[in-house]
Amino acid sequence: MKEKSYMIAVPQNVDVLKKPADIMNRLSESFDVNLISHDCGFDGTLQFTVDANGEEYTLEARPIEIEIPQMYRTQHFFPDIDIEFISNAEIGLLVSMEFGKEPLESYHAQLKIITEMVPDIVAVIDDSSEKILSGKWVKLAAKSAVPPAPRYIYTVQAVSSGDDGCVWLHSHGMNRCGMPELEILDSAKETYQEHYNVIETLANRLLEMEEPIQTGEPLFLARMTEEIPMVVTLIDWKEAVENYPEDMLGGRKDREEGHNQNTCAVYVYAQYDDIEKRNYSPVSVFDEFMKDNPLYMISTKETERMKKQARERLDYMIKAFENKDNKIIVKIGLEMDEEFRDDQNQHEHIWFELQEVLDGSIKGALIQEPYYVKDMHEGSVGIYDFDMITDWLIYTRERRLTTDDVYLLA
Repeated sequence: MKEKSYMIAVPQNVDVLKKPADIMNRLSESFDVNLISHDCGFDGTLQFTVDANGEEYTLEARPIEIEIPQMYRTQHFFPDIDIEFISNAEIGLLVSMEFGKEPLESYHAQLKIITEMVPDIVAVIDDSSEKILSGKWVKLAAKSAVPPAPRYIYTVQAVSSGDDGCVWLHSHGMNRCGMPELEILDSAKETYQEHYNVIETLANRLLEMEEPIQTGEPLFLARMTEEIPMVVTLIDWKEAVENYPEDMLGGRKDREEGHNQNTCAVYVYAQYDDIEKRNYSPVSVFDEFMKDNPLYMISTKETERMKKQARERLDYMIKAFENKDNKIIVKIGLEMDEEFRDDQNQHEHIWFELQEVLDGSIKGALIQEPYYVKDMHEGSVGIYDFDMITDWLIYTRERRLTTDDVYLLA
């Protein structure tokens, strides 16, 4: 069952929400969103249909009182003045819609619709994923021709029980995509960050599938070493909790008021023969390999999205490189050695430190050992066209900036 996606726009001036007709007029003047029809109920709830990104969506919107739960994650950096404003905000515009077939395109469309309806957004509270988004980021994302990263659709929360070190990882936001929420039971404070990477990579893969994998179905997710693959599967939470004490964090007792509907635990098949026997194991069986730079499988579709966004915002990277206090690394798609290529994988995407920006290309030094390009090694220097760039990161004195974070440089 696909849930609706709920977002709340927090405006700088609440007066922009007082007249429903004005809200609809702003949307009707949009170049990115085509308003097909709209109506306003007696209670002030707007019901409308739009065409965005080539797909038709039906939405509802109404002003509501704001109260941000303590567990909600602040996804972006906010100046102190904005944090104070959001903390004191009383009214926002709740916008709900049902996602279409493409979750990422639907999420992008909802951001575009919100920015047209509510000018001067300070923040967006993504109720479905329990996170708070910067208004500056939302406006940048809405204007982009490229959807945001898949990780924005969901949040993975890590809940600790305290003294015993047990950590329960679980997601919020996947249900609006018609996918199960994902969780890992009985993680630990020493390993939960690595387990988080497993959930994030799996969630991103699932969001690209027309249909989610079935419980027990195998999915190749990562390579722990050249010889050891990680093959994951999903197990319904009711079956999963039977492997643990009832009163353990995330156990059956914790399911009385939530996390008891469409949610699955992530497990692995440690050996190939385990798949046919459905002999699944906890993710922790691979803990000893997880700190040794495992190679997580990123799909061709996501690689292309990252590449498009990196190219679209390349001017931010070039401008940041002018400040010699900044360090910049660039991911380049190198052609694999012929023996490793197949129809799905032709390139290995690896990181270089940026040394020089040239006319239509960059000069960089390789900062890691390739798996599938045997004649190149850490420290190798080369010149690579802009078209080969698939991602980049900016390290300033204060923080690390991704292609998603460049709103901070605007």
